[in-house]
Order: sequence, then structure tokens, then C-alpha cells
Amino acid sequence: MKKVRIGLGLSIICIVIFIFGGYRFTPLAAAKANSFVTKDYELIGEYKNDTSIFYLFKNDGQQHYRTVYVNQNNLIYRSNYSNIFPYSNDDLQTIGGMSIQDENEAATVLIIHSLDENVASIRLESDFGIETKEILKDEIAYFLLPFAKQIDQLNAVALDKNGNKLYYYGYESNNSFNNLKWYKIEN
Repeated sequence: MKKVRIGLGLSIICIVIFIFGGYRFTPLAAAKANSFVTKDYELIGEYKNDTSIFYLFKNDGQQHYRTVYVNQNNLIYRSNYSNIFPYSNDDLQTIGGMSIQDENEAATVLIIHSLDENVASIRLESDFGIETKEILKDEIAYFLLPFAKQIDQLNAVALDKNGNKLYYYGYESNNSFNNLKWYKIEN
């Protein structure tokens, strides 16, 4: 009888550690268990490849988007990382993004929402090559890259249908590190 009580006690302790440690059986449940994702967040996107899972939530009350990274450990999932992007009135907006790297994986996600009818595609240039995605007005495009790179170092540009650069993603000047966003290129 004593062994049963000890076994039951250890099982309860393991369950409590599992739940309060943020571990879950599905990636979405783990994302929602992230301490920053409260009930007033709405899921608007899931972005995954073979090794990385990111979720995009929005919070109309706080007026921001939250990117949440979920990592898998055998059959369970956990989310420790998230990032926010405030709502914007800009014609081209980054609504999500994050770069992660640990001993098992590396990934970068960049999520863009276009309100500009002249933007036809987004192009990223990195040490690993060039990647381009088409985007239309009122659509969301995303890049999920298999390496860790700060999103401000992806040399992202928005192009029109003829390949002309309309916007660049970065800072307004080299001395300004507080306003990372899409800037219109004046011709």
C-alpha cells in the first residue's frame, strides 16, 4: 500500500511539473500555454517546416501581433519564446518575425502584410541566397528560413511587378535603431 501511495504521489508531482512547465501534447496547445498568450489573443497563422513551428496571434485590445515559437522534445511540445509587433497604419507591415537558434535547430520567420496594390513581391537576400515570394494587396506572405539570422539583416525589399524596388526593410538611418519597419524608396 505504501508503494502505491508513493507511486501516486510521484505521478501527481510529474503531472504538475508537466503542466506548469508549459509542456503540452500538441504544438498549438504549447503556444497557447506560453505565459504571454492570454485568452484575448486570436490565432491568425501557423508557419512550420520539418523542424520549426511558429504561430502568429493578434490582440486587438493591446493592438499588437505576437509571434510564438514552439519546440518539440520527443512527443511533447513547449513554448518559451515570443515576440511582439505593434499594429501599424503603414502600407507595408511586418506583423511577425523571430530568429531562434539552439543546439538542435535554427530558424528565422518573417511575416509581412501588404496594403499596397503596387507591391507584387518581397525579396530577401542572405548569405544563403535570394528568396522571393509573391504578395498581393490585403494578403500575408511569410518566409520560414532554415537558419538563424536577425530579421533586420535579411536585406528585404518589396518589388513592383517589373522588379523595381519600392520599399526596403530596416532602419531609417544607420544611427536609428528604434524604428525597424518598411521604408518607401524615393525614386
